[in-house]
Amino acid sequence: MEYDDTKTPGQLADDARQTGRDAADAAQAFATNTASVASHAAHSIRSVAQDAKAAGNKALDDAAEVADEAKTVATDAARTGRAYARAAVNSTGRKMVDWKERVANANESCARFVADEPVKALWITAIASSLLTALAMTALRGSRRYDDYGC
Repeated sequence: MEYDDTKTPGQLADDARQTGRDAADAAQAFATNTASVASHAAHSIRSVAQDAKAAGNKALDDAAEVADEAKTVATDAARTGRAYARAAVNSTGRKMVDWKERVANANESCARFVADEPVKALWITAIASSLLTALAMTALRGSRRYDDYGC
């Protein structure tokens, strides 16, 4: 059995949003921690403050990379969504053409039957309309019957 692990466009978009949120949270947490370290280091040693500034810049670069990756995932999700939509529209169009052809064939077949066997066609029509009338009458009578009992 083949395993199909494709994701829907909605799932890809959710993954992209979650990746972006995670990147923003990570960057925010890292920046907060870096600012705290820098504050303490500024009071003690200047070199430690410079190291903290470098770490902050690295965190921002990392966050920018993660944001670029999230943008790429979102773009891919949108592209996939458009491809799915295009495929669905094309499939629906093909099915509509097939359906129209079947209806046309059925119409043509009925017309040929009526032309070849007009008496049979008349009898079939009369019987079918009688059955439909009887069903409609039964349905109408059945609903009135329950109204008499307050149901």
